Amino acid sequence: MTGFGLAEAQSPSGTYRVEIRGVNNRFMDLQLRQPRYFSNLEQKIKKEIGETISRGSISVYITSDRENEAGKLTWDKEAVGNYVGIFREIKKANGLSGDVMLSDLLHFSDFIKTTTLQCDDKTLWKHFSPVLAAALENYQKSREAEGAQIIKDLKKSIAEMLSLLSQVERQAPKRIDNYAKELTKRIEKLLSQAGQGPDEQRLAAEVALMADRLDISEECQRLKAHISAFTKDFQSSEPIGKRMGFLLQEMNREANTIGSKSNDTVISHLSVKLKEYIEKIREQIQNIE
Repeated sequence: MTGFGLAEAQSPSGTYRVEIRGVNNRFMDLQLRQPRYFSNLEQKIKKEIGETISRGSISVYITSDRENEAGKLTWDKEAVGNYVGIFREIKKANGLSGDVMLSDLLHFSDFIKTTTLQCDDKTLWKHFSPVLAAALENYQKSREAEGAQIIKDLKKSIAEMLSLLSQVERQAPKRIDNYAKELTKRIEKLLSQAGQGPDEQRLAAEVALMADRLDISEECQRLKAHISAFTKDFQSSEPIGKRMGFLLQEMNREANTIGSKSNDTVISHLSVKLKEYIEKIREQIQNIE
């Protein structure tokens, strides 16, 4: 299931921004991009993400305005003041003329400094973790919105499947009546040439045998049970993608058996339509965790 989450917030140590993008994947594939000074927090960040997202191709981008501050040149005002004061004392003590010039100071480089980020890992995590939590919450909300639409589409497909199954059950008894009539006609035609009548008892036994062979009532009941279990998962708060996949395998098996035992054009076509909906649902649940 695709998802997107974004959060940004200011803190005493800087402004942090987290962007999370995810697409469906059978496994967890996490790509994390973060500033170098976050390296000690990487495992904590991955753990936090893993507790919210169980699978998918997830890309997480972490940025901060502290990155722009790091490495910036600055100057030590106190050190420069000391240098100027010392130069003036030397000039006064030795009766030198002129004033202290910038060129005099450029011979000394220790007052030019590079800014460094002063923030320990504990403080950094304290300031950053709420931003990560907010991004994860927004990510989950976007997936829930998509999931609600997927469930809506699945319910339509399930309703169509149940309608097809009802048609199968209504058509099933007609096959035996049609078979009995056709069998009686063929036998009567063959025996009439020999001047004999059909053996009603043997004819009834043959019809009963065929009725047992073509019975699909158990397959229909099992298919209904799988559909019922499948729809119950719509209310689950746990990951259900894999379980739904297994149930669809069982549904497809029952639909195949119904088709193979149909001995009837109408039921055969209904079986094909059932499998079409099962395949459609299978594609949809690829986006469900």
